[in-house]
Order: sequence, then C-alpha cells, then structure tokens
Amino acid sequence: MTLATKLVIVIRADLPAAWAANAAAVLALSLGGRLPNPPAADAKDGSGEPHADLNPHPVPVLSATADQLRDLHRTARADGNLITVAFDEVARRARTYDDYLAALAATPADEIHYVAVAAYGPRSRITALTKRFPLYASDAPATAQPDATHRRAGLFPTADDRRFSTPANGSERQLLHDMLRAQRNTLKLKCSDIEDDLARRAVPPSTLSLLGLIRHLADVERLWFRQVLAGQHSPPRFSSPTNPDGDFDDALPDPGVVAAARRAWHDEITFADAFIANANSLDVEGHDSWRGTVSLRWVLVHMIEEYARHNGHADLLRERIDGTIGM
Repeated sequence: MTLATKLVIVIRADLPAAWAANAAAVLALSLGGRLPNPPAADAKDGSGEPHADLNPHPVPVLSATADQLRDLHRTARADGNLITVAFDEVARRARTYDDYLAALAATPADEIHYVAVAAYGPRSRITALTKRFPLYASDAPATAQPDATHRRAGLFPTADDRRFSTPANGSERQLLHDMLRAQRNTLKLKCSDIEDDLARRAVPPSTLSLLGLIRHLADVERLWFRQVLAGQHSPPRFSSPTNPDGDFDDALPDPGVVAAARRAWHDEITFADAFIANANSLDVEGHDSWRGTVSLRWVLVHMIEEYARHNGHADLLRERIDGTIGM
C-alpha cells in the first residue's frame, strides 16, 4: 500500500550515533503527538497476544549538513501543508524542559543550530524537500575487510557463474540477447545475499542504492519493451511526473518494498525476453518521444549500455556495503 503522506527524520551528518539516536527518539515522540490520525487498534500475533499498533509509515532517517538542516527547517515550517518538528543544540544541552524553555527564550533565531528535523505531509512535497539527502551513517566505512582473494576486475565471486559461457559467434539476435542477460545477471549478483542493505545509500552524497537500481531498471525494461516496442499503455511502476525520482527516492529499507521491486524487475524481464524471442526480426520498430522511431536492435544495444552503466554504480555500492569486489 502506497500512502499519500510521508514522514522523514533528517539528522546532522556529523552527529555521533548515540546523540543521533536520542534526537530521532525525541523527534518521533514530538511529531507523533501532532499527527492527524491516531494509531488504530492494537494488533495480535498468532498466539493471540496483543501488540501495540505501530505508525504505518516507513520512517527513513536521512543525514544532512548543518546548513541543509537550517534550510530544510525554514522551508518546511513555512509550508502550511507540513507538520515540522526540530531538535536543536539548545534542547540537546538542556538538562530539563524548563531549562530548555528558558535558554530558548534567550537565544535569537539566527543563533539556533539544528541537530535534527522531522517532517510529515504530502508524499510528493516531503520527497521534493529531502530526496537529495542520503541515509544517516551511509558514509560509514565498508562493514567488512576488502576482498583480498579476488581481483577488482575479475569475476564476481560465486560458485556457479555462467554469465559469459554463451556462444560468442552466434546470430546477431542471440549475441545481443545473451549480452543483455549477462548484464542483468551481473546486477542480480551484486544484489545477492544483502537483503538488509539493499536500500543503503552507500556512496554519499548520491541517493543511489542497489534497491533503487532494481526499481529504476524495472521501469527502464517496462518503458522500452512494453511501452515503446509493444505499444502498450504501461506507465512506470516506481516514478511519475510528480515524483520523477521515485524509483530511487522511495527505495526504502522495508521488506515489502524490496519484494515488490524484485517481483517487478522479474516480471518486466520475463516480458522483454518473450518479446525479443518472438519478434519477427531486429528491425521491428516502435516510437519513443525521446528518440523517435527506434528498432529492437537499437533498444537491445541501448539496454546493454544502460545496465553496464548502472553496474558500475553497483560495483561501488556493493564494495562500500561489505567489501565485495569483482564484476
């Protein structure tokens, strides 16, 4: 279920982890009491034990510089459609709430330095304000030592890698299709065995993530094969005119979001493979608003280039996550 509203917490990037956890907790409690819809009834587990109902929104915790936080707070607070709560250095240093109120009353607005900001409101507006911010602590070093047993330009370490075992002297259609499959499988390998980190924006300040790449390439496959070549009315799954970067910005660390992305990618590849196999020739054409008339041949070459480019992104993202290298 895609919610019409969105909730984010943005923390100053240089804040130590313990202070960041405290800031997030303070903001969550403060913002929760201001939300328009109270939690629903408590849920029950399979044994009938009650569990307090949770906020239905995923809560991405992002990071920003001190200047970005100040600008975010100013802009969000001025928007009447948003609910905004800030945690500043005055509050962080106060020992009691009365101390905070007294210190705040004595501090001019231009001397208040923000530690974290939480915002809630229409999804498109929150996304527009925060899409450039990476996940908090996403600039931490790789969580594992670099892989010293494989060459950086060698094959990705896996027990059964048959990406490049197909014939190298087949027909034009076979060669192009096999190369596209190899590029797809490279991304699949780069996204294997790290479900909990797929949404990690590991190369700041970029908002790219492996999960974002899966979502983006599902939409790219959908565009060229369903929409352009097959002539279907198939709008993107993960982006829209009002949320053009939704494929990356909404790639949240949520099991349902991950499962939906993998399923969509698989479905679009299945359709594309069937179209390629059944086309009368590589000269089959479709119309694209960007390139005009395009052939299946051109689309295959473009898709190989598209995957190759993003697999370079995946190389960096995966190495930052767990140290694994190889193409």
